[in-house]
Amino acid sequence: MRLRSLLQMPDLGLTLVSGRHHLDREIRWVVPTDMHDPRRYLTGGELVLTGLMWRRAETDSDTYVRNLIAAGVTALGAGDHPEFHSVPLDLVDACERHDLPLFAVDAAVAFAEITERIVQRLSVGRSGDLASLLDRHRRLIAADGIGQILELLRNELGMECLVLSPTGRALRGGLDLGETDRAAVVARAHAAERLPQKVTLDRHRAYSVFGIGSTLHTGRFLVIDDDHTRWPPERRLVAEQLAALLMLELDDPAVRPAPHVELVTALREGRADEHLMRSAGLPSEGSVTVIAAVGEPAALREVVVAEAVAAQDGLDAPVAAWASHGDETIAVLAGPAGTAEERPRLLEWARHCAKVMSGLGGSGAVSIGLADPVRAPAGLSGALEQARHTAALAQPRPGGVDIAEPDHLVSHRMLLAAVPADVSRAFRTRVLDPLLEYDARHRSDLLPTLRRFLECDGSWRQCAASLHLHVNTVRYRMRRVEELTGRDLRNPLDRMDLTLAVSLE
Repeated sequence: MRLRSLLQMPDLGLTLVSGRHHLDREIRWVVPTDMHDPRRYLTGGELVLTGLMWRRAETDSDTYVRNLIAAGVTALGAGDHPEFHSVPLDLVDACERHDLPLFAVDAAVAFAEITERIVQRLSVGRSGDLASLLDRHRRLIAADGIGQILELLRNELGMECLVLSPTGRALRGGLDLGETDRAAVVARAHAAERLPQKVTLDRHRAYSVFGIGSTLHTGRFLVIDDDHTRWPPERRLVAEQLAALLMLELDDPAVRPAPHVELVTALREGRADEHLMRSAGLPSEGSVTVIAAVGEPAALREVVVAEAVAAQDGLDAPVAAWASHGDETIAVLAGPAGTAEERPRLLEWARHCAKVMSGLGGSGAVSIGLADPVRAPAGLSGALEQARHTAALAQPRPGGVDIAEPDHLVSHRMLLAAVPADVSRAFRTRVLDPLLEYDARHRSDLLPTLRRFLECDGSWRQCAASLHLHVNTVRYRMRRVEELTGRDLRNPLDRMDLTLAVSLE
């Protein structure tokens, strides 16, 4: 399908802005995305549709277009942003500068409608199997859309498949993957430069991971029980196109329902009531838990909160409402997971989500705090303040996500949070710099060994076993630590100094 064909379909609502000399370019597929760098989801030849949600400054347009050019995109369609009545001039200039055809999208036409119409046209002239597949999808999607798509995948490809959340939570599908395998699959998918990606487990189980969604953090993954690198082009095309159709069926968690936004706004202003809770789908009686998250990037903050309040294995689906406001994301969690009895499982699941998503924040960091369960709605305001205080005690490393709970309010972390940052840095530097300098000069591991030794509560054998070292090696390293720091590990006060310094590292 050529670009000029788009102009012959007025119901698409596409107006050519620039690139008329490229109207004979071929379109292989259409991809809606608001990811600032969507290259990992692109394979070349696509018409990209964007609502411009990635644009925070004029300079973002040049970077965005360069990323599309690097991925081999055919053309760009821009529109559907509430703040822009026309395509921003900086985006027009960037497309002209990099010679990328640009279309303006009529705000009255949904991206899903454009995608569906182009899919129909692209199916013409391709294999009979693919045309039949898409035709069946169009006839059946009015029923259980996701289930029908997965059934088509299974029937057409002869393989089991599974849809996973960003943290590896199983959403739909018949492929049997345990929690450890799911975590490994999504970790490899997040680390990949682009999708689809082949993932091998246990050296012999090969899976293919396709991207579903518009962004890295709010997107999902389609896992197919086979190695797509050995497929013929037609089979891979079937999987890619059905993954795109799945994207149209799955709700984007970043797009919050209005009642959720209204409840969170009211909670921040101290006026949450029973009516707002019921409007958001939450029971107005019983226990609730409030979660507060701060830090950047916002997409990472939101997906960890969304996943933390999602259904956990073996637990009835909790009822939750969450939304972002300014630089924080707030969630109200009711149902089984909002009670004190299920607190340990909620914390375990939240920490699992944080662990999976850590490393995806770039230079940013996200802190998440949980409040103690309270009675709704009277206790919500106090719970929000507690969650905020708790989040302030979380100490994520760069690119990481850290979860804190109310127990930390009576731990050393509370005291450290009250110490000025320059004082904390000075203390850490004075205690640990000798170890850092020694490790750098001798390529040794004194500091990692000390950290593990303290985590093992001073047990030589447990530390040695966890590091796969001989116990005498651990003893030697700890003697060097004592010599370099001037602290005696047998002295509780000296050990406390080292523990605090390591916790600040």
